Amino acid sequence: MLKELTSLLDSYLADGAVGASLAYAKGNAAPVAVTAGLADREHGSAVSADRLFKIGSCTKTFVAAALVKLAQDGKLDLSAPISGWFPDLPGAGDISVRQLVNHRSGLPEFEYYIPMDPTRRWTPRQLVEIAFASEKPKAPGGPAVYNNTGYVLAGMLIEAVSGQSLGGYVRTAVLQPLGLKNTWSPATEAFPEKSMVRGYFHRPPPAPGAPTDLASGGEMWRMDGVLEYSNELQDSSNLFPFSGAYGCGDMVSTPTDMVGFMRGLFSGRVISPAFFAEMFESRAQVSFPGTRMRETGAGLFQSAYADRAFYGHQGSIPGYVSVMLHDPQSHLTIAMTSNVGSGNRLSFQASGLHPVVDEAIRILLG
Repeated sequence: MLKELTSLLDSYLADGAVGASLAYAKGNAAPVAVTAGLADREHGSAVSADRLFKIGSCTKTFVAAALVKLAQDGKLDLSAPISGWFPDLPGAGDISVRQLVNHRSGLPEFEYYIPMDPTRRWTPRQLVEIAFASEKPKAPGGPAVYNNTGYVLAGMLIEAVSGQSLGGYVRTAVLQPLGLKNTWSPATEAFPEKSMVRGYFHRPPPAPGAPTDLASGGEMWRMDGVLEYSNELQDSSNLFPFSGAYGCGDMVSTPTDMVGFMRGLFSGRVISPAFFAEMFESRAQVSFPGTRMRETGAGLFQSAYADRAFYGHQGSIPGYVSVMLHDPQSHLTIAMTSNVGSGNRLSFQASGLHPVVDEAIRILLG
């Protein structure tokens, strides 16, 4: 089985990836890790199981779990309007805490408008200001529309209620109870930077008349001024400061820790079954361009992999792509990270990881 998985990752590298790390666990067995490729092209260092990758929006599942944990502990009401914490936010009286993390808040988006300034240290409030300056809010409670701004506000709310930094509370409420030691929130806590792999970004020149909308392959991030058009992969490790992602995507981790987190979440070791229902049940159907997400709860998506329904999240941030999944029927948990990426969700650098996960699941389930 390990030989097949290693061969699978080698094929992924041959197709154009730089490095990859994969971990899986079945039932109560210890996680198994498989790695391939380079953590740093300049120095030729190899990916190893303990090297950290940016996990992008997989951060959202950790943050949603932390928010629900506060509700379980009686520190907040998920049905309460967020105006109690954000009285000056337009429409806050009609948005519930729950809607911040189930993509039904109607809040405007900031991700497509934030300048890529590697030297900038953003505050969460500034990210929210970018969103409201760029788009008009919609009525909350409508169809699920993928939204990063809600998770920025969720992070701010967690800090206000817990009295800790976002990273500090996620660590004490989620990571430490599960014994996870290789996951960090760099926007709000120190982390071992020397363990990070480098990230590489593909930004080819757009063809004449090429579409600009995301659904058809338009660019997801504003790279003008920091990354030239090129057919070659470019180092993008430091282009998007961690503070620009905060509670919607700043975390770094290993696939082994991501597997440990997902197993802990589904086994009730993080949140009681009654409160885990906030994340897993009452899902709304979604259709997010360029993704496999089909239904959303709070921080958990149902997605189709290897013709099965898996639950978890996927993440993308300049130079990195990740996915973490759990199947309650087969009790297989799997996570994979890669250090290539693209602003075009339809490109190999952005989406090529997912067919690899499909095949890994088929190998593992026989």
